[in-house]
Amino acid sequence: MIMSQPPVPTDYAAGQLWRCNGREPGEQPTLLINLVETHPLGGRIFHITLDGLRVRHPGLPGGVMTRLAHAPVIEQTFERSGMVYIGPQAPAADYRKGYDEWRQAFDAGHAASFGVSVPTILEILERRLNGIPLDQP
Repeated sequence: MIMSQPPVPTDYAAGQLWRCNGREPGEQPTLLINLVETHPLGGRIFHITLDGLRVRHPGLPGGVMTRLAHAPVIEQTFERSGMVYIGPQAPAADYRKGYDEWRQAFDAGHAASFGVSVPTILEILERRLNGIPLDQP
């Protein structure tokens, strides 16, 4: 039986699941777009869930984070992350808590969104979780 690939969307929207670049060959994360917002100053902000991760996290059993329920990104993240469309999927149920925390901080002027690649987001996250300065090699 031949499985046909879903047509690749012409625009990014909520309910799309993508495979993207990881930091190493064994890390092949998926990126799910949960919500798209338009901000008057910042254009579109995409609220995503990343799964299939291998991020060192000393506070978790086993020391590895495999899922990031919420991250706010802009379209440049997609352009820099080697995105391959997988198909439609319902938004993740667990992204709202992180979204609500981000939204409160964003509205207060204390948060922004990422425009870097997914591998760079994962590197920033891992360094923060492990107390490694971002400017240290």
